[in-house]
Amino acid sequence: MAPRSFYNTHNIQVTQLPENPHLFTTLAPAFNPTTVLLFFRNIQFTNAITLAIYVGLLHLAALLGHIQQPPPMADAGLVYQGLFAWAQESSFWSAVAATVLVFIQALIVNGLADKFRLMEGRNWLPGMAYALTASALPDFQFLSPPLVAATLVAFCIRKIYETYKSPKSAVLVFDITFWISVGSLFYPKAILLVPALFICIGVMRSWNFRDQIAFISGVFVPLFLAWIWYFWHDLGSEFREQQLGKLFELFRFDIAFGAEMILKGSFLVFLLLFFVVNFSAFSRSKSMHAQKCTEVLYWILFTGAAIALMRPEWRWEAFALMTPPAAIFLAMTYQNMRSRFAEMLHLILVGFVVMLQFYHF
Repeated sequence: MAPRSFYNTHNIQVTQLPENPHLFTTLAPAFNPTTVLLFFRNIQFTNAITLAIYVGLLHLAALLGHIQQPPPMADAGLVYQGLFAWAQESSFWSAVAATVLVFIQALIVNGLADKFRLMEGRNWLPGMAYALTASALPDFQFLSPPLVAATLVAFCIRKIYETYKSPKSAVLVFDITFWISVGSLFYPKAILLVPALFICIGVMRSWNFRDQIAFISGVFVPLFLAWIWYFWHDLGSEFREQQLGKLFELFRFDIAFGAEMILKGSFLVFLLLFFVVNFSAFSRSKSMHAQKCTEVLYWILFTGAAIALMRPEWRWEAFALMTPPAAIFLAMTYQNMRSRFAEMLHLILVGFVVMLQFYHF
């Protein structure tokens, strides 16, 4: 039998087993086991294997061909088109690449939460929550520009946190806008996160003139160097049009509201409203630094959601840009709930994801 501390840690009620033949009938009401979340509530290194299996299972429908790959995004960056054009030609390898990328991103997000103590204890819940969030919609299951850019968003969040009381703030500020500018080479609309990043840095520290120069330089250096390369190959005008010409397109409200649209939209709206309502719960009983970190996540989350609406056609893949902060908030939700309720919420979300993957509307 496991030690009593194990059951106390996971809110499992322990009762003395009576000596009668109806052992399991008596035990069932008192024993409330957790299943999947139990594996991720510790920091054992071997849980990386469990996380890889979890990511693979969430992407199983795409890997088996039960999901049709969406058409290519018209506003993909030229760098993305040059490096990942093959992904649109083979849905299977696109699904494989997305699976591997989501696993790597889950490791990055989990390391981010551990380093800056965003959770009450070190565990694998942020990585698991990211795997679920980045696989929630069938459109997320294939390689796309926003999914690639989400990797750079996670790096930017890490650098923003490092600016807190740092004597090397200018270098970190340059890195923040440098990485988001690199991300915009894959998904140009990622550059629209720059105003939110400016606010986030102001949340973590006071601005000075040197930081402001570094901030502006980080935005322009990758774009300028990329433009020089494309200009050298007589593609300078195409680069400007693709990177800047479609940034501020207005959304056309001509959506066909079917069952799939309603279910996917309801899921995203539910998550956003849930995170808003639980703002005080995410910030309660935390240090000033942790509260600032939480505020940064909110700015990036809702700016990413707003960017997804700044396009003429509706593309669910665009919401992948907000998955890093959404995953951390979901992990906080799991941790703040009792084990049995957290497991119930997790099963409901997984069941919803599986239904969207295998049920054809």
